[in-house]
Amino acid sequence: PYDESYADALPRDAFEIEFATLSGKQTAFYLPRGSGERLPKRVWIAFCGNGSLALDWTWLVAQDRQPGDAFLLIDYPGYGKSEGYATIATTRAAADNAVKELASRLLVTEEDIERRLNVIGHSWGSAVALDFATHHPVERIVLVSVFTTLREEAAEMVGGMLSYLLIENYDNRAALHELAKASPPPKIDIFHGTNDEIIPFRMGRQLADEFPALIKFHPVEGADHITVLNKAAGQIIAAMNERL
Repeated sequence: PYDESYADALPRDAFEIEFATLSGKQTAFYLPRGSGERLPKRVWIAFCGNGSLALDWTWLVAQDRQPGDAFLLIDYPGYGKSEGYATIATTRAAADNAVKELASRLLVTEEDIERRLNVIGHSWGSAVALDFATHHPVERIVLVSVFTTLREEAAEMVGGMLSYLLIENYDNRAALHELAKASPPPKIDIFHGTNDEIIPFRMGRQLADEFPALIKFHPVEGADHITVLNKAAGQIIAAMNERL
């Protein structure tokens, strides 16, 4: 949960978005870049890692200098101010409903928002970002510290036999196969620390090697699972704003 000072991280023009799913009350955060336009040129949806909260992405908003950008930061069910428990289905529902509620708050259609969507995710959030992209049109995808499949990642942590006790399995390889069929496909960048002690560096490299026409891979020398965000911050911003 957030402590009482969580609102201090919000810029003056940001606002909370409250909505409901079957998991209960949910909260996301909308941070425009102060362009003065009701509808931004781009909406970046950010998905955090398992041990993080949506407002941990405020560093990204602060460093992005594109006046037409806006950010939708989504907490998973059970995280931050949101009720429930995070599963693949409940997390997907939270993201879907956050987009719908944002459109309502901006007095535009959901299609207006979807024409401007981009996603970024770190760690577990990279899987959530890819899952979101298979259900919504997105132009760009930025993934940081991405695993191949959740079961293969679990095998790294607890061993191959125990990994089959995993109830749900995010399959990022399958999601990329689906995205590769899109016309046009989204532009995808992967950043991965060479010293990642949680999700092996080879997993990010493997996905990039399997989809060379789809993915641009950025090794981040000396970075671990967390410091990759700081070490690669400038490169991440550059990839977000690179022309198609």
